[in-house]
Amino acid sequence: MSEDKKNLPVKRDSRSGFLDKVRSSKAISAAPKQKMLKRAIAHTERPRLLFAMDATASREACWNIAKEITGAMFEAVPGELDVALAYHSGGRLQEMTPFSSEARAFLDKVQAVRCSAGRTALNEILDKAAQAPRIRAIIYIGDCFEEDPTEAVELAQQLKLKGVRCFIFHDTSSQAQGYDTKAARKAFEQIAQVTGGAILPFDETSPNLVRELLSAIALYAAQGIKALQQQTKLLPAARLLLEQMK
Repeated sequence: MSEDKKNLPVKRDSRSGFLDKVRSSKAISAAPKQKMLKRAIAHTERPRLLFAMDATASREACWNIAKEITGAMFEAVPGELDVALAYHSGGRLQEMTPFSSEARAFLDKVQAVRCSAGRTALNEILDKAAQAPRIRAIIYIGDCFEEDPTEAVELAQQLKLKGVRCFIFHDTSSQAQGYDTKAARKAFEQIAQVTGGAILPFDETSPNLVRELLSAIALYAAQGIKALQQQTKLLPAARLLLEQMK
C-alpha cells in the first residue's frame, strides 16, 4: 500500500495555484501600469504659464499689433508647458481659460478678443493665479492701473510664496491719447519686484524684440533660470531678461 501511495500524483494546493495566477497577472500588468503612472506624474508636474492681457479701451489703438505679437508667442511656447489665457475689459475679468498643452489652440481666441471701456482688473487676475497650482510665470501686457496698489502688492507676495514670477510688459502708447500710463508704472514695478520678475517695454514699433522676450519668458517657465543662462548666446533676449530680473 505504501508503494502505491508513493506513485500517486501529488495534488497541487489550490491556494498555490491561485497565487501563481495572481503573480502572473501582476507580471503582465506591471509594465502598462508603470507607463500610466509615469504619464500621470508627468502631467501633474507640467509647469504652467498664464498669459494675461489688458483689453480696455485705452489699448484699442495698438490692439492689432498686440494680437499679432501675442499670437506669435503662443506659436513659440515649448511643448512641455501648459498655458492659459486671461484678459480683462469692461471693469472685470472676462475670461481665464483652462490650462492646456495645446498652445496653438489659443491663437483664434486671442484674435477674437475685443477692447471695451472700463477700469482695469489686474488684481482679479493675480488673485485667480494665486489659487492655481504649478504656475511658474505670469505674462501681463497692460498700460494703466486703476486699482488698489496695496492689494496688488499683497497678491504679489502670495504669488512669490508659490514661486510665481510676474513679467509685465508696460504699453505706454496710449499716453499719446491722454491716458495716464505713468501712474501705473509704480504698481507694475512693485508687482514685478516682489515676485522676482521684471517690467519690460511693450513697443509696437519693435515687435520682434517683444516676441523674443516673450519666448525667453516661456523658456524660463518651462525649464527655469539655468535654461535662460545657457541660451544667452543663441537667444539675446534671454540675456536681456536675466538683466531685468536682477
